[in-house]
Amino acid sequence: MKQEYCLLCFQDIEEELCFTDWLRQDALLCGNCQRQLELLDIRTRIDGLPVRILYKYNDFLENMLYRYKENRDIALRDVFFHTHIKEINDKYRHWQIIIMPSSVEKIQERGFHHLKEMLRLCKVPIADPFIKKGNRKQSMQCPKERLKISQYISLEEAFHANGKSLLLIDDVLTTGSTIKHAYHLLRAHTSKIEALVLCAHPLFVEFCDKN
Repeated sequence: MKQEYCLLCFQDIEEELCFTDWLRQDALLCGNCQRQLELLDIRTRIDGLPVRILYKYNDFLENMLYRYKENRDIALRDVFFHTHIKEINDKYRHWQIIIMPSSVEKIQERGFHHLKEMLRLCKVPIADPFIKKGNRKQSMQCPKERLKISQYISLEEAFHANGKSLLLIDDVLTTGSTIKHAYHLLRAHTSKIEALVLCAHPLFVEFCDKN
């Protein structure tokens, strides 16, 4: 069913849509809102892990994520990976998705796991095997404290990749330390791991190696 109004600003969905989006008739954001998302679609590596970054973490996306996660506007859940969900389903159909952890306290406070809801239309099997202790936000830590991430995130002992390649998915990449730690925890379970992140902090984007 065609969306009539922008899920973010509630204006007519066809407001300044590009011709391609108008033809597809599946837009969730109007053209004005879409243009404020800074598409990057770049690839880099973090300690050998191939990482694909879709967008730059700008003020617009920060506010949209805050509205979704902290103000619990769950109607926005399909917006974030909307234009890439078909590609994920096709390219990674024989893989397993591993979502980055959220603390039990944060899930209970929100009433949902933000990444699970973002990926609810994904047909690839999704696992949540990490255990996160406490509601610790990595982006708020000093460089020295960020190195202590191993004290806060662990992998369930019962986890098994069942011979599948793994796709790590996260919403925001700030320094890369969390996803790097997750990668090291998973390496013993499979021979192939990639990562896909919704957006990355501008400083990370500026200094990472792009390919």
